[in-house]
Order: sequence, then structure tokens, then C-alpha cells
Amino acid sequence: MPVVLVTPLPNGDLALKFGYSMPDGGCQKTDTTFTKGAVDGQFSNEGEKGRAGRAPEPGGARGPAGAAISAGSCPSAMAQTDIRVVSTDYKHFAVLYVEMQKGGVRNVWLQLYARAPELFPEGAQKMQQLVPQVGLNPSQGALLPRSDQCAGAFS
Repeated sequence: MPVVLVTPLPNGDLALKFGYSMPDGGCQKTDTTFTKGAVDGQFSNEGEKGRAGRAPEPGGARGPAGAAISAGSCPSAMAQTDIRVVSTDYKHFAVLYVEMQKGGVRNVWLQLYARAPELFPEGAQKMQQLVPQVGLNPSQGALLPRSDQCAGAFS
């Protein structure tokens, strides 16, 4: 399971660090900063020309973190990424709406983030309620398998 460390910055931006399990047993680390938008809970990488919203280390793979429901296909390299926090209890979970645009292709998904590796039922329920509201198909959902490969990636 990917590990994500989200850190609010003093200026309102968000710093994100991702750790992805690799087939060889390693952990691929990436990081980026998303700029605060005009509305509370909205962030984007629009100001980062040429960055993918996350900058992978050489030879690494990229992918969504947590439980995700998505539509479309759009590689993250040099894509404009817009993120909105659509639901959170501020203690256990946050559901994010993510939209990427690249080469005229639009990719949309919801992602569920939690403070613990276990699935938080209320967060999962809220995500399921939001799926039809953003035009996604519930059958496109995926729960990524648990893995401890990246558990200590940012400690």
C-alpha cells in the first residue's frame, strides 16, 4: 500500500511525499508541493511548469495512493493536476477529488486517505456516496493491497 505524508505549509500550500512499493521489494519515493487555490481545500500544480505534480526519482513507477475510483487515463508527467478536499473529519480521513489534464485528456478520480493503514469505515462510506456525484462508476474502484515495504519511508 502506498504511504503518503501530507504536510501543510505556513503559506497554505501542501507538501506531499509519496512512497510506492516496487516489484523488486524496494520503495520508490517522490515528492511535490501543491499550491493553495482560491477556495479553501483546493490545490494545484498549475504554477509548476514542467513538473508532474510529483517528481519521481529516476527509474521509478508512479500511481495513485490509497483507495481510488478513477475514470480515463492520463500519465502524470507534465499534466496539470487540480486537487480538492471534498470530505474530511480532520481526525481520521480525507476524501480528495483529483483532476488531471494533459494533451486534451481529462482524468478524474477520488482518493481516500487515512491516518492509519486500516480502512476507516466512515471514510470509505463517504467516498462511496461521493462517487456518483462526481460522475464516476463505482465498479471502477480499487483498494490497493496492504504492504509494509514503505512503512518507514519518511520516519
